[in-house]
Amino acid sequence: MSIELKKIKRRLELIDEVVTSEIYNLGGEFFNKIVIKLNEVLDADFTFIGQLSDNQLDVETISLVDKNGYLDNFIYTLKGTPCEVVLGNKPCSYSKGVSVLFPDDKILVDMGIEAYVGVTLYDSKKNPTGILVSMFKDEIDETELKESILMIFASRAGAELEHIKLNKAIEKSKEELEDKVRERTKELVKKNVDLMVSNKRLEEALQSLQNTQTQLIQAEKMATLGILTSGVAHEINNPLNYISGAYTSLVDFFEDDSNEAIKQVDDLVHPIKIGVERISKIVKGLNQFSRNNENYDETCDIHEIINNCLTILNNVTKFKVDIKTTFTDQSVIIKGNSGKLHQVFLNILDNAIDAIPGHGELIIITDSNKNGISVSIKDNGEGIEKEVLNKLFEPFFTTKPPGKGTGLGLSISMAIIKEHKGKLEIDSEIGKGTKVLITLPS
Repeated sequence: MSIELKKIKRRLELIDEVVTSEIYNLGGEFFNKIVIKLNEVLDADFTFIGQLSDNQLDVETISLVDKNGYLDNFIYTLKGTPCEVVLGNKPCSYSKGVSVLFPDDKILVDMGIEAYVGVTLYDSKKNPTGILVSMFKDEIDETELKESILMIFASRAGAELEHIKLNKAIEKSKEELEDKVRERTKELVKKNVDLMVSNKRLEEALQSLQNTQTQLIQAEKMATLGILTSGVAHEINNPLNYISGAYTSLVDFFEDDSNEAIKQVDDLVHPIKIGVERISKIVKGLNQFSRNNENYDETCDIHEIINNCLTILNNVTKFKVDIKTTFTDQSVIIKGNSGKLHQVFLNILDNAIDAIPGHGELIIITDSNKNGISVSIKDNGEGIEKEVLNKLFEPFFTTKPPGKGTGLGLSISMAIIKEHKGKLEIDSEIGKGTKVLITLPS
């Protein structure tokens, strides 16, 4: 086979390869395969595919080869080069003297280029996007054939170049979309955090509102109770004074009588004295309990407060509960609000009594040390479930049956103890009873 036939056969093989799908959509690999095959078939010294810049003033080579293989890509300006003539025109060939025709093209001069063949690459809208060029150090013939071969490859190269641009645009859009998604996600996270903060503030405001409501209810209740007990005490005190005065007069009347007569009278009127004293204690306890002021500078005797509360509850406890008190000999006098402390102890004692289903026992122990005083109130009632203990101080929560409790007693008691800089703790076990420990600074 002659050399000419071999060249023709090789050219046909190349054309057949480029129209197959094996090297289509391969990006840079496609261009590398194209230029290496073209350089071989056209027996060129250099072949490259260049991409036109957005301003159409420069070209950046995508794939550049010589007879030894791939070379580094570069960017060059079109002005004053044969590529400027090729761009947007029909295929352009210079069979010889191209460096002389374009003396300002330093690349042609430095590379010693004599002949040049170039075609324009177009996208699907017929806009120029790049060039496909083969360059020769010696003059050439068959320029039209070389142009035709380049044209065959140009359509496929232009389509692939457009495909790459589209992929880059898609990737850029994808990155921009991802950036927007990330930014939006950050905004949503921030808004979610802001919403959580707002919700927390609303919860705190609601809790504060509930506490205020509780205090208002209690204040109204105590004000009403104060008016009631003050009126009752006043009404009781008047006849009580009559009885007390009559008792004193009887005793004075019989003082000059015989000893026997005095003894008989004393046996008859002594129960009157006891009754008067008991009524006086009850009235005193009611007055202490119903005191409604915000003064925390009062002198408060904790033993006296507890005894006052037990006096008020005597009618409930006398047939149901055995009360055992172990009071310290040390001072248990503190500065605080006597009326509010009466509320606390009356509420806790009442709860302890109510927790005992039958006949039970109530143990009250006080202690005093350099840090303050402590009061332990323990009953042997039914006890409270562990999972309920942390809810006992919530407003309106109650373990009592409907109609028997408001759920305000312990929450108010806790608030009062905190106002006195103290602590209120509850420990309980089902079937073994409940222990309430109150500590107050002295």
